[in-house]
Amino acid sequence: MTRVAAFSLAGIRTGRPEEYAADLTGLFKELAPDLVVLPAHTSLLLCEAWGLLEREPDFGGKFKLFTQKAAEWNKRYFQLHSELARTGELYLAAGTTVEKERGKLYHTAYCFGPDGGLCAQQRQTHLSREERSFGLSRGEELHLFELAGMKTGLIVGTDARHPEVGRILALKGAPLVIHTGATAAGKESRAQPAGIWAQVQQNQFWAAEAQLKGSIGGRSFGAQCAVIGPCEITAGRTGYLDRESEERPFAAAELVEEKRLRIKEKYPLLKLLRPEAYRGRLPELYR
Repeated sequence: MTRVAAFSLAGIRTGRPEEYAADLTGLFKELAPDLVVLPAHTSLLLCEAWGLLEREPDFGGKFKLFTQKAAEWNKRYFQLHSELARTGELYLAAGTTVEKERGKLYHTAYCFGPDGGLCAQQRQTHLSREERSFGLSRGEELHLFELAGMKTGLIVGTDARHPEVGRILALKGAPLVIHTGATAAGKESRAQPAGIWAQVQQNQFWAAEAQLKGSIGGRSFGAQCAVIGPCEITAGRTGYLDRESEERPFAAAELVEEKRLRIKEKYPLLKLLRPEAYRGRLPELYR
C-alpha cells in the first residue's frame, strides 16, 4: 500500500521559511505519507509572501514579475523542498514554478525523492490564453517516473482539463498520477470534477490532486484537494477516497493497488480503445 496526501496550504504559515517548513513537517509526522503533493503556484505564493513581488497589485502583474525573478528564486525554492523531502523521508511534489531554458519560459512541476534528489519534472503542455500572455511556452512531452514502486505521471495546472494528457499517461502504464493545480474560486472551481476526477474514471488510475486555497495578487483560489480512484472501489461509488474540508485542509488516503487491478481485470477500459487513434502519439505502443 502507498499512502498519499495532498495539501492546499490553507492554514500553513508562509510568512517565513522556518514557519512554512515547521508546519509542513508537522503534517508529515501526523499523516505519515509516502507522497505529499503541493498545489500549483506554491513557488509564486512563497515568493510573494517573502516580500519579493510587492510592487505588483494584481495576479497577472505578479506572475510576469515572477518570471523575471524565477531563475534566481528557484535555487531557494528547490533547496527548501529538497530538504523537506529528505528530512520527511518521503516523495514531495513541490507544486510549480517557472523555469527558463533556451530563452523560453515553462510552467513546471517538480518532485523530490526521499533522498532529497530531484526525481521528476513536468512542463505544462496546454496553455490558456492568459498563460500565453504571460510569455509561457508549451511543454512537448509527458514523462513517467518511479515512485514507491509505481510508475507515476505529473499533470500540471490546466492540463487536467485536457483528457488526452491522462490517457497518454495511462497508456504508458501509469497507475498513479499527481495533479498540482490552482483553480480560481467561484464557477471555475465548481467545474473541478471535469478535470482529474473525470480522467481517473476514464483511465482507471489513482490520482492525488492538490489545489491551492488562498489568494495571490487579489485572485482567490478555491478548489478542493482530493485523493481519487475508480468509482467501483470507493465508498458510495463517489470516486473519492478522501477530500479536503474546512476542518482538514488536506486529503489523505491509502492506495490499495490490488483493488484497482481487480477492477481493471474485470472491465479493462484501455483494451477497448481503437489503437489507430493513438498510433501517431504513441508509436512505441502501437507498431
